[in-house]
Amino acid sequence: MSRTSGLPTAFLGYIILALIALAVFGIVVRFSPGLFGILLAALASGLAIYWLLEINKNLKKDGWKDFLLEIREEGDTIDLTAQVPGPENKVKVELLGRRLILKGGMGFQRTVKLPFEAILKELRYVNGILNARLEKKEASPPRSR
Repeated sequence: MSRTSGLPTAFLGYIILALIALAVFGIVVRFSPGLFGILLAALASGLAIYWLLEINKNLKKDGWKDFLLEIREEGDTIDLTAQVPGPENKVKVELLGRRLILKGGMGFQRTVKLPFEAILKELRYVNGILNARLEKKEASPPRSR
């Protein structure tokens, strides 16, 4: 898995932002020459930069930071209840070893570590709430040669 730095992306974003501000400035000065045009262009460029930064900030917010999850373990059974955004056709559950991966709408994805390897026995999704029942996976008998 590769890890990329956010610096090149941020730098590219600032260059695009500067080009947009320059374009707005040029258009306003072109149609309204003089000191008033320059002031109007500076105001328009400043507002364009402000709103682009606000939009960028809101897009980066993770609306599902407070992920609600309840796990009840009784013997060889795990009952899991989680809040997962829909729609229902986008909600998926994957079991990989001792990890349960929950996927939903709006790019939602969370990984839950399980105390043991399990098999999914029951799955229900109603009104944004996912209920899953997992049972302990039987250990396979050792192979003899």
